[in-house]
Amino acid sequence: MLEFIFDFFVDFLLILPFVLKKRGETRQEWSGFVEEKKARAGHILTKYAYTVVFRTDDGRSKKLRMEKGDFDLYREGKRYIKKAGTYLPDSSSAS
Repeated sequence: MLEFIFDFFVDFLLILPFVLKKRGETRQEWSGFVEEKKARAGHILTKYAYTVVFRTDDGRSKKLRMEKGDFDLYREGKRYIKKAGTYLPDSSSAS
């Protein structure tokens, strides 16, 4: 029983940084353009096999992982606005 509890807490501590990073990204607000789109074929460990790299207006790079349906909404070279409270930029804000 003690081993089960220990394993649970170890797993929790390994996953916690990823959860906190996603929560932090959700709170941010920025705008930028799509610099690159990457689709990883044959990736079986996660359902998020699609990545879009954004270059923000202040020059920083943001890599966002998403599902195929969301991946298809973004076009390279187009500018998007990400509002606080959402993980992905608004696909209808393309300019």
